[in-house]
Amino acid sequence: MDFIIRFERALSHQRQKELVADHVDAFEVAQCILPMPMNKQMATLYTRTMFQKFEQELIQSTACFLELKTEDASKVVFNVSERKNWETRVAEVVYVKDSDHASCSCKRFEFVGIICKHILALFRKDQIEYMPDKYILKRWKKTAKFGLVSDANGNEIKDSADPGLLIKRSTMSRLASDVVEDALMCEEGCERLSETLKSLQVKLKLLKDGPSNNEVGGSSSQTQYMKDPKRVRCNGGSKRVTGAKEKAMK
Repeated sequence: MDFIIRFERALSHQRQKELVADHVDAFEVAQCILPMPMNKQMATLYTRTMFQKFEQELIQSTACFLELKTEDASKVVFNVSERKNWETRVAEVVYVKDSDHASCSCKRFEFVGIICKHILALFRKDQIEYMPDKYILKRWKKTAKFGLVSDANGNEIKDSADPGLLIKRSTMSRLASDVVEDALMCEEGCERLSETLKSLQVKLKLLKDGPSNNEVGGSSSQTQYMKDPKRVRCNGGSKRVTGAKEKAMK
Protein backbone atom coordinates (compact mmCIF):
# COMPACT_ATOMS: atom_id res chain seq x y z
CA MET A 1 0.00 0.00 0.00
CA ASP A 2 2.85 2.37 0.75
CA PHE A 3 4.29 1.75 -2.71
CA ILE A 4 0.91 2.36 -4.37
CA ILE A 5 0.40 5.62 -2.48
CA ARG A 6 3.88 6.85 -3.41
CA PHE A 7 3.41 5.75 -7.02
CA GLU A 8 0.10 7.61 -7.34
CA ARG A 9 1.67 10.68 -5.76
CA ALA A 10 4.62 10.59 -8.17
CA LEU A 11 2.31 10.07 -11.15
CA SER A 12 0.13 13.00 -10.11
CA HIS A 13 3.23 15.19 -9.69
CA GLN A 14 4.45 14.20 -13.15
CA ARG A 15 1.10 15.02 -14.73
CA GLN A 16 1.05 18.37 -12.97
CA LYS A 17 4.51 19.23 -14.31
CA GLU A 18 3.37 18.27 -17.80
CA LEU A 19 0.31 20.53 -17.51
CA VAL A 20 2.49 23.45 -16.44
CA ALA A 21 4.90 22.78 -19.33
CA ASP A 22 2.01 22.64 -21.82
CA HIS A 23 0.68 25.91 -20.48
CA VAL A 24 4.10 27.57 -20.85
CA ASP A 25 4.53 26.25 -24.40
CA ALA A 26 1.05 27.45 -25.39
CA PHE A 27 1.32 31.04 -24.12
CA GLU A 28 5.04 31.84 -23.93
CA VAL A 29 7.93 31.94 -26.40
CA ALA A 30 11.42 31.06 -25.22
CA GLN A 31 14.03 33.82 -25.19
CA CYS A 32 16.89 33.20 -27.63
CA ILE A 33 20.46 33.64 -26.50
CA LEU A 34 21.83 33.68 -30.05
CA PRO A 35 20.09 36.11 -32.45
CA MET A 36 20.12 33.64 -35.34
CA PRO A 37 17.21 32.85 -37.70
CA MET A 38 17.52 29.11 -37.04
CA ASN A 39 17.46 29.66 -33.28
CA LYS A 40 14.32 31.80 -33.50
CA GLN A 41 12.72 29.23 -35.79
CA MET A 42 13.24 26.38 -33.33
CA ALA A 43 12.04 28.54 -30.42
CA THR A 44 8.61 28.73 -32.05
CA LEU A 45 8.51 25.01 -33.02
CA TYR A 46 10.17 23.08 -30.20
CA THR A 47 8.88 22.72 -26.66
CA ARG A 48 10.73 24.69 -24.01
CA THR A 49 12.76 21.69 -22.81
CA MET A 50 13.85 20.54 -26.25
CA PHE A 51 14.61 24.08 -27.41
CA GLN A 52 17.01 24.55 -24.51
CA LYS A 53 18.84 21.36 -25.53
CA PHE A 54 18.96 22.48 -29.17
CA GLU A 55 20.23 25.93 -28.25
CA GLN A 56 23.09 24.41 -26.25
CA GLU A 57 24.10 22.41 -29.33
CA LEU A 58 23.91 25.56 -31.45
CA ILE A 59 26.09 27.49 -29.00
CA GLN A 60 28.67 24.70 -28.86
CA SER A 61 28.74 24.52 -32.67
CA THR A 62 30.41 27.94 -32.77
CA ALA A 63 33.51 26.34 -31.18
CA CYS A 64 33.73 23.55 -33.80
CA PHE A 65 36.10 23.63 -36.77
CA LEU A 66 35.56 21.76 -40.05
CA GLU A 67 38.27 20.13 -42.13
CA LEU A 68 37.59 18.51 -45.50
CA LYS A 69 38.61 14.85 -45.42
CA THR A 70 37.43 13.31 -48.69
CA GLU A 71 35.06 14.23 -51.48
CA ASP A 72 33.73 12.38 -54.51
CA ALA A 73 30.71 12.53 -56.80
CA SER A 74 28.29 11.07 -54.22
CA LYS A 75 29.36 12.37 -50.81
CA VAL A 76 31.58 14.74 -48.84
CA VAL A 77 33.28 13.78 -45.55
CA PHE A 78 34.35 16.35 -42.96
CA ASN A 79 36.35 16.07 -39.76
CA VAL A 80 34.76 18.28 -37.11
CA SER A 81 37.12 19.04 -34.20
CA GLU A 82 36.16 20.50 -30.85
CA ARG A 83 38.43 21.66 -28.05
CA LYS A 84 36.97 20.69 -24.66
CA ASN A 85 38.65 20.31 -21.27
CA TRP A 86 42.10 20.61 -22.86
CA GLU A 87 41.25 17.73 -25.18
CA THR A 88 40.50 17.75 -28.87
CA ARG A 89 37.59 15.57 -29.91
CA VAL A 90 36.99 14.79 -33.55
CA ALA A 91 33.70 13.65 -35.14
CA GLU A 92 33.07 12.66 -38.73
CA VAL A 93 30.22 14.26 -40.67
CA VAL A 94 29.13 12.69 -43.96
CA TYR A 95 27.04 14.67 -46.43
CA VAL A 96 25.32 12.67 -49.17
CA LYS A 97 24.70 14.81 -52.22
CA ASP A 98 21.92 12.79 -53.89
CA SER A 99 19.68 12.64 -50.82
CA ASP A 100 20.82 16.01 -49.44
CA HIS A 101 21.29 14.41 -46.03
CA ALA A 102 23.98 14.85 -43.38
CA SER A 103 24.86 12.33 -40.69
CA CYS A 104 27.41 12.37 -37.87
CA SER A 105 29.47 9.68 -36.19
CA CYS A 106 28.25 10.78 -32.74
CA LYS A 107 24.73 9.55 -33.67
CA ARG A 108 23.06 12.16 -31.49
CA PHE A 109 20.24 12.74 -33.97
CA GLU A 110 19.55 9.00 -34.17
CA PHE A 111 19.52 8.55 -30.38
CA VAL A 112 18.16 11.85 -29.03
CA GLY A 113 16.29 13.26 -32.03
CA ILE A 114 17.93 16.69 -32.31
CA ILE A 115 20.72 17.82 -34.60
CA CYS A 116 24.18 17.70 -33.04
CA LYS A 117 26.67 20.54 -32.90
CA HIS A 118 28.84 18.93 -35.58
CA ILE A 119 26.12 19.02 -38.25
CA LEU A 120 25.13 22.52 -37.10
CA ALA A 121 28.72 23.58 -37.73
CA LEU A 122 28.35 22.25 -41.28
CA PHE A 123 25.11 24.22 -41.72
CA ARG A 124 26.85 27.34 -40.50
CA LYS A 125 29.66 26.77 -43.01
CA ASP A 126 27.16 26.36 -45.86
CA GLN A 127 25.20 29.40 -44.60
CA ILE A 128 21.98 27.48 -44.04
CA GLU A 129 19.85 29.87 -42.00
CA TYR A 130 16.80 27.69 -41.37
CA MET A 131 16.53 24.08 -40.22
CA PRO A 132 15.29 21.69 -42.95
CA ASP A 133 12.00 19.98 -42.13
CA LYS A 134 13.45 16.47 -42.28
CA TYR A 135 15.62 17.20 -39.22
CA ILE A 136 12.65 18.40 -37.11
CA LEU A 137 10.91 15.48 -35.43
CA LYS A 138 7.22 15.86 -34.65
CA ARG A 139 7.49 14.40 -31.15
CA TRP A 140 9.55 17.38 -29.94
CA LYS A 141 7.22 20.03 -31.38
CA LYS A 142 4.59 21.96 -29.45
CA THR A 143 1.90 20.56 -31.76
CA ALA A 144 2.84 16.93 -31.08
CA LYS A 145 -0.40 16.30 -29.10
CA PHE A 146 -2.67 17.81 -31.74
CA GLY A 147 -2.51 14.83 -34.09
CA LEU A 148 -4.72 11.75 -34.27
CA VAL A 149 -3.83 8.66 -32.25
CA SER A 150 -4.99 5.27 -33.53
CA ASP A 151 -5.18 1.88 -31.87
CA ALA A 152 -4.04 -1.47 -33.29
CA ASN A 153 -7.20 -1.67 -35.44
CA GLY A 154 -6.76 1.80 -36.91
CA ASN A 155 -9.58 3.38 -34.88
CA GLU A 156 -9.08 6.89 -33.59
CA ILE A 157 -8.46 7.21 -29.85
CA LYS A 158 -10.01 10.41 -28.56
CA ASP A 159 -8.48 12.20 -25.63
CA SER A 160 -10.98 12.57 -22.82
CA ALA A 161 -9.19 15.57 -21.33
CA ASP A 162 -10.52 19.01 -22.19
CA PRO A 163 -7.64 21.36 -23.18
CA GLY A 164 -9.47 24.32 -21.63
CA LEU A 165 -9.94 22.43 -18.40
CA LEU A 166 -6.26 21.47 -18.31
CA ILE A 167 -5.22 25.10 -18.74
CA LYS A 168 -7.55 26.19 -15.94
CA ARG A 169 -6.17 23.49 -13.67
CA SER A 170 -2.61 24.52 -14.42
CA THR A 171 -3.37 28.19 -13.75
CA MET A 172 -5.17 27.51 -10.46
CA SER A 173 -2.46 25.09 -9.34
CA ARG A 174 0.22 27.70 -9.86
CA LEU A 175 -1.86 30.29 -7.98
CA ALA A 176 -2.48 27.87 -5.11
CA SER A 177 1.22 27.06 -4.92
CA ASP A 178 2.11 30.77 -4.66
CA VAL A 179 -0.50 31.31 -1.92
CA VAL A 180 0.85 28.37 0.10
CA GLU A 181 4.42 29.67 -0.20
CA ASP A 182 3.31 33.10 1.09
CA ALA A 183 1.34 31.57 3.97
CA LEU A 184 4.30 29.52 5.16
CA MET A 185 6.19 32.70 6.02
CA CYS A 186 4.32 33.09 9.33
CA GLU A 187 2.17 31.03 11.68
CA GLU A 188 -0.80 33.38 11.42
CA GLY A 189 -0.77 33.07 7.66
CA CYS A 190 -0.92 29.27 7.91
CA GLU A 191 -3.88 29.42 10.28
CA ARG A 192 -5.81 31.88 8.13
CA LEU A 193 -5.16 29.88 4.96
CA SER A 194 -6.20 26.66 6.67
CA GLU A 195 -9.48 28.20 7.88
CA THR A 196 -10.17 29.70 4.47
CA LEU A 197 -9.51 26.44 2.67
CA LYS A 198 -11.78 24.49 5.02
CA SER A 199 -14.59 26.98 4.54
CA LEU A 200 -14.05 26.99 0.79
CA GLN A 201 -14.04 23.20 0.72
CA VAL A 202 -17.47 23.07 2.37
CA LYS A 203 -18.88 25.64 -0.05
CA LEU A 204 -17.47 23.82 -3.07
CA LYS A 205 -18.93 20.53 -1.84
CA LEU A 206 -22.37 22.10 -1.53
CA LEU A 207 -21.95 23.64 -4.97
CA LYS A 208 -20.86 20.30 -6.40
CA ASP A 209 -23.73 18.32 -4.84
CA GLY A 210 -26.31 20.87 -5.95
CA PRO A 211 -29.63 21.77 -4.28
CA SER A 212 -31.45 18.76 -5.76
CA ASN A 213 -29.75 16.29 -3.41
CA ASN A 214 -30.92 18.21 -0.32
CA GLU A 215 -34.49 18.83 -1.46
CA VAL A 216 -37.29 16.50 -0.32
CA GLY A 217 -40.88 17.55 -0.99
CA GLY A 218 -39.84 20.87 -2.55
CA SER A 219 -38.00 22.28 0.48
CA SER A 220 -34.23 22.67 0.74
CA SER A 221 -33.94 24.50 4.06
CA GLN A 222 -35.38 21.84 6.39
CA THR A 223 -35.19 18.08 6.46
CA GLN A 224 -38.49 16.39 5.70
CA TYR A 225 -39.37 13.13 7.45
CA MET A 226 -41.90 10.76 5.96
CA LYS A 227 -44.52 9.28 8.37
CA ASP A 228 -46.27 5.95 8.20
CA PRO A 229 -49.40 5.99 6.02
CA LYS A 230 -52.83 5.92 7.64
CA ARG A 231 -54.41 2.53 7.95
CA VAL A 232 -57.63 2.15 5.98
CA ARG A 233 -60.14 -0.67 5.87
CA CYS A 234 -59.98 -2.77 2.77
CA ASN A 235 -62.82 -2.49 0.31
CA GLY A 236 -65.53 -5.09 0.83
CA GLY A 237 -64.78 -5.60 4.55
CA SER A 238 -67.69 -5.94 7.08
CA LYS A 239 -68.15 -6.14 10.86
CA ARG A 240 -68.19 -9.52 12.58
CA VAL A 241 -71.69 -10.78 13.47
CA THR A 242 -72.28 -11.04 17.27
CA GLY A 243 -74.07 -14.16 18.48
CA ALA A 244 -76.92 -14.31 21.07
CA LYS A 245 -74.71 -15.91 23.74
CA GLU A 246 -72.07 -13.24 23.34
CA LYS A 247 -74.75 -10.53 23.68
CA ALA A 248 -76.02 -12.08 26.86
CA MET A 249 -72.54 -12.17 28.39
CA LYS A 250 -72.13 -8.45 27.67
